[in-house]
Amino acid sequence: MDFSADSRYIQVSTGAYKRQVHEVPLGKQITDPAVIEKITWATWTSILGDEVIGIWPRNADKADVNCACVTHAGLNIVTGDDFGLVKLFDFPCTEKFVSACF
Repeated sequence: MDFSADSRYIQVSTGAYKRQVHEVPLGKQITDPAVIEKITWATWTSILGDEVIGIWPRNADKADVNCACVTHAGLNIVTGDDFGLVKLFDFPCTEKFVSACF
């Protein structure tokens, strides 16, 4: 779960591999992509979303990428996967099938 920088929104990843954004404190789900696109996140730990589509390897199973975290500077994202690999990417990582930085 991540809070927006202004604490007005949270984002969560569901067990059904869906990213959801909700208003705080009402809990109303935000579905308008234009609104979601304008939100600045204080943290990012989601493995889902257009901003991280490139962390997924070609032919990956939904459960292959287990965790992610964006650096405090917001320039990189690190992931952990089922194969024991830790990968570093530029953030946002919007191009599909990008090679990790290391």
